[in-house]
Amino acid sequence: MRNDRQKGKKTGADRAIRADNAFRPKGKLKVMFLGGVGEIGKNMTAFEYNDSLVVIDAGVSFPGNDMPGVDVVIPDISYIVENKHKLKAVLLTHGHEDHIGALPFFIEKLGCKVDLYGTKLTLALAENKLVEHDLQNKANYITVADKSVVTLGDFTAEFIHVSHSVAGSLAICLRTPVGTVLHTGDFKIDYTPLGNEIMNLNRIAEIGKQGVLLLMSESTNVEKPGYTLSESVVENTMNKLFAEAKGRRIIIATFASNIDRVGMIMDLARQYKRKIVVTGRSMLNYIETACRVGHISVDKNLIVETDQLANLEDGKVVVLCTGSQGEPMSALTRMANGEFNKIKIGSNDTIIISANPIPGNERDVYNVINNLYRLGALVVYSRLAEVHVSGHACQEELKLIYTLVKPKYFIPVHGEYRHLKRHSMLVQQLGHKQSNVIIPELGDCVELDRNTFEVTGKVAYGNVMVDGLGVGDVGNIVLKDRLTLAEDGVLVAVVCVGKSDGKLLCPPQVVSRGCFFSGDVNSFETIEDVKRIIAAEVPKYVFNRILEVDSLKQSIQRTVKQYFKHKLKRNPIVLSVVTEI
Repeated sequence: MRNDRQKGKKTGADRAIRADNAFRPKGKLKVMFLGGVGEIGKNMTAFEYNDSLVVIDAGVSFPGNDMPGVDVVIPDISYIVENKHKLKAVLLTHGHEDHIGALPFFIEKLGCKVDLYGTKLTLALAENKLVEHDLQNKANYITVADKSVVTLGDFTAEFIHVSHSVAGSLAICLRTPVGTVLHTGDFKIDYTPLGNEIMNLNRIAEIGKQGVLLLMSESTNVEKPGYTLSESVVENTMNKLFAEAKGRRIIIATFASNIDRVGMIMDLARQYKRKIVVTGRSMLNYIETACRVGHISVDKNLIVETDQLANLEDGKVVVLCTGSQGEPMSALTRMANGEFNKIKIGSNDTIIISANPIPGNERDVYNVINNLYRLGALVVYSRLAEVHVSGHACQEELKLIYTLVKPKYFIPVHGEYRHLKRHSMLVQQLGHKQSNVIIPELGDCVELDRNTFEVTGKVAYGNVMVDGLGVGDVGNIVLKDRLTLAEDGVLVAVVCVGKSDGKLLCPPQVVSRGCFFSGDVNSFETIEDVKRIIAAEVPKYVFNRILEVDSLKQSIQRTVKQYFKHKLKRNPIVLSVVTEI
């Protein structure tokens, strides 16, 4: 071999080295977390290699109690906008709001046509979102199915069917110049799912044998041992409840997006010779969309309008409605409050809430249940019977996916920090190196190739709040004011002074909203104190018979706030109005 090299001849080893160098990637893969880590919802992850950029999902999250007045929260997509010339596509794992809800805002902000990839149902649901904002023509809808493969610049994406609580859910295998990335999307391993759409574990195992550089796996149920129950369990429970409710009216509230469960309920209604009444806008929209793409079929002879209920025996009716999360304007909540004029709840009603309360919604859900009981109904919910199962994988399912894939690197996604931490601990129990796990924070940019795996910096990230037609115009200062208004109210001080001399023309007026009740005799002293404080401030800001209006306003706000803080331990927003006549 030494003589061959000295003579300039190339051995097989030499050629292999040269070939490896020729195809060695010229850069690293960047993975940027714009949402969905350290939180539930707002899922959006960007993948970039040189001049190619793809995004997986574009979801919303819903506001907490610290965001009064906010409708939804979306990711900050500044980085995507700055690099939109690189954007090849948005890949959608499934049709839940926390994965597609931000699409209208995303597309409007980009200002250019976007390629959307997803299954028939997912794209139909995404199109519905865009139609609401008159943006349906700003997207190219490319339908994919299990094992579909598409080329997107430097990337190749393969789509793999998974089981979840909405039909048409996908995992995404993203092949990149540095190696293969497998993103599970939301999933559970269900061997007896409704619709018989069994997760394609065979293909995932094949991809694992080929070699996976990075596995990104959802973490929602990582704290729960064992396996998630099959959807067929819900079907068996529902069948039993239908049989027991002979002669009674059945009202079922469930997630409108769980189309397979909705279809199952319709099948049971047909089996038990009951007519179906559908109420709730989102329920109607999901059913119409699922029928349009051929996912379910509805016997129109079974469907009746709400107005026809009075003509039907209770034992011949199923009411399918929204409201499983206690939403204030939902059909079930209005029934429970006696505000649904066409359906009155009574002692001959069996009400099934086929959902678990989402964290944060527990109080609203149990208030609805309490009110339904007060009206005499029999209420069945997840604490009493198996009327709902999760769409997310528990520990043993997560272990199985990891074992099939055996990645070099691992990043847990889709969960709060506690979920991500527990998932990282779980894979380490299976032998994965701690140094090859990254628990991402929002905005993290992870760079990787076959030899390196590290967080190299941050991209723009954060919560962009949508309030009505305003996107991003509500920030922390506005939220702080709203919270203050909710907690301590607002007080308006009105001062009328002479334009020629700056003297008070009449006593100051004080208007309170949420600070104290000005009509209460006990507040008389407080009002008089505030008036005296305001009146005392006016002469301090008159110089050469000219009033410094702006300075006076600031002084009134400051002194009145100090008064309330010291006397009543309150901190209202104080507004001052100074009028010169």
